[in-house]
Amino acid sequence: MTDQLSARVFPKLYRDSVTLMALASAAQRIDGVRQVGAVMATPANLAILRESDMLPPEISPAPDDLLVVVRADGADAGDAAVAVVEAGLTSAETTPGTVAEVRPATVREGLIRDEALTVAAVSTPGTYAPVVVEQALRGGLHVFCFSDNVPVEDEIRLKQIAVSSRRLLMGPDCGTAVLDGVPLGFANVLRPGPVAIVAASGTGAQEVACLLDAAGIGVAQVIGVGGRDLTAEVGALMTNLALDLVADDPDVGAVVLVSKPPAAAVAAQVLDRLGALGTPTVACLLGEADIDGPVVVRGTLEGGAAAVASLLGSALDLDDSAGADALRALDVPAARGVLGLYTGGTLAGETKVILRRAGVSAEILDLGDDEYTAGRPHPMIDPAARADRVAAAGRRPDIGVVLVDLVLGHGSADDPATPLAHAAARALSDARADGRRLLVVGSVCGTSADPQGRDRQRRILEDAGVLVFASNAAAARFAVAVVTSTSEVQQ
Repeated sequence: MTDQLSARVFPKLYRDSVTLMALASAAQRIDGVRQVGAVMATPANLAILRESDMLPPEISPAPDDLLVVVRADGADAGDAAVAVVEAGLTSAETTPGTVAEVRPATVREGLIRDEALTVAAVSTPGTYAPVVVEQALRGGLHVFCFSDNVPVEDEIRLKQIAVSSRRLLMGPDCGTAVLDGVPLGFANVLRPGPVAIVAASGTGAQEVACLLDAAGIGVAQVIGVGGRDLTAEVGALMTNLALDLVADDPDVGAVVLVSKPPAAAVAAQVLDRLGALGTPTVACLLGEADIDGPVVVRGTLEGGAAAVASLLGSALDLDDSAGADALRALDVPAARGVLGLYTGGTLAGETKVILRRAGVSAEILDLGDDEYTAGRPHPMIDPAARADRVAAAGRRPDIGVVLVDLVLGHGSADDPATPLAHAAARALSDARADGRRLLVVGSVCGTSADPQGRDRQRRILEDAGVLVFASNAAAARFAVAVVTSTSEVQQ
């Protein structure tokens, strides 16, 4: 078969990036299909495709066209993949008696259709997102902005507009939110309860919320603010407003802020603001030292969730004894190397913190980063690319532990565990065949109510030989224990 590109331009057709990633993921499952790009044909997206060798030279679409490009083994597989995407793009056609999704062309049109609307979700290309976001804010709406690559100058200006009207601008580049039980972006199905989460981290917020859910502690709100909100440039504009709003919510009994370390001056201001809320508060600042004070500070996601539970008179189920039992039952792996292959950026970050604190060096990759998603869907939507890397790890004699995450909920793949399980089984088999001992270790970030089913996903992984822990941090601690034991034996 000949490796070739197939492409189709859909003139003046718009679909949001989440929809396009899901369609690309479906098309990529066709036999013979290697890679699928389904994007709006903006200059930035065309540049990404070009750099990935995914842009046929004869294609010259306009920025408001939708472009589908497929790399496949032969024309038949490529044409079939394009057809799958096209079918998804036109699936709004419905039969009598079915419910159709209404896609207003503008914010104004949406408000005309329903004056009771309160939130706009924006996932246009970053170049055009500021215009839509401003229209929504000036129309009196809160905004969830999934779009990335929005200039920071636009983010500051738009957040100033939002703050002046006490409207939330969640983002840009906001991955998750749950407002009054309504999920936005990548979000889990959470039991209602007293905790409000304000987060400059998508999978960080999900991990904290899911650990609390597993302990029977519900969540009132999850408000994402975008990853740059606590930088010196943005100055916590949206974090401060979100804290104001949750402080006024009578259903909120505890507040947790989740973020990578903010700028020093911003951190001081936000910690003061948290301390003045009059509500039990935790600041989960990844990598920071743990502090017990008026505001409890924790440097890991698990630590933040545990602190919130403690403030509410409860506790997380963080029993690591199963890991200790597994360690005692295992032969010491021949290799000390640790490889982390993550779909959640903040989960990867938490693992780095735990390994660094223990003095363990490792190769930890965030496969959801732009570096790895150019021209392909995010690995939470399409698990195939991560699965290939997990399988390949079994052929690396320098690796003794492979760390993985599995993130469930709305927006994620229907069954992310199965491709990961197949890859893990292959890696373990290859290592055994080579006379080596490999461990694949991970956790499932999700709830029992998620569409994929947390317990079912765990069983699929465990049946394939993956050691599954209750939290990402517990999995990372186990990796430290394995490496430490190996080191002691080798000395």
